[in-house]
Amino acid sequence: MEAHEAIQRVERMHGGIHDREGLASAAAVVVAVLAAFLAIATFLSNEQVKDVITKETRGADLSAQLEVNDVKSTIAENDAVLLRAVGTGNPTALAHAEKLEARTVTELAPRDARLQAEIAAGEADRASSDQKHLLYEVAEVGLQVGIVLAGISILVRRRWLLAGGGALGAAGIAVLIAGLAY
Repeated sequence: MEAHEAIQRVERMHGGIHDREGLASAAAVVVAVLAAFLAIATFLSNEQVKDVITKETRGADLSAQLEVNDVKSTIAENDAVLLRAVGTGNPTALAHAEKLEARTVTELAPRDARLQAEIAAGEADRASSDQKHLLYEVAEVGLQVGIVLAGISILVRRRWLLAGGGALGAAGIAVLIAGLAY
């Protein structure tokens, strides 16, 4: 038996080189796979943030349009009341008051209803996007902690850390898939 064979045999008996290389190889594979999923989760999380911000901006725009429409309706209603009160006996004033009232009913009220419906739909859509973003962030945390535990397992030579890191990474992948399915 040569000297290097004897050293390898002693290292094997003490959990040395072969056991460590096997653990290191397994941990490297786990880290690589979790890192790939982490990259996907991070990308999806960033895209979801953009989506939430865009939908919030659209919601704010719709709310502003609704406020403008409400002001127009209030002014038209007040003008119609004033024209009826001041223009008693004046057919032109009464006709203009009727036009204002008709505009409120035919144009402004339907626009209010449409805007309110769009705002309500947007709120539900924004809540869904925000929930997906949260799922992607939770997936990122699980994957990051899994990578750290898998890396530490090499240093301290503990398979249970690798198993724990793999389990946390698997949980992160499951949450990532839940976010995609949401």
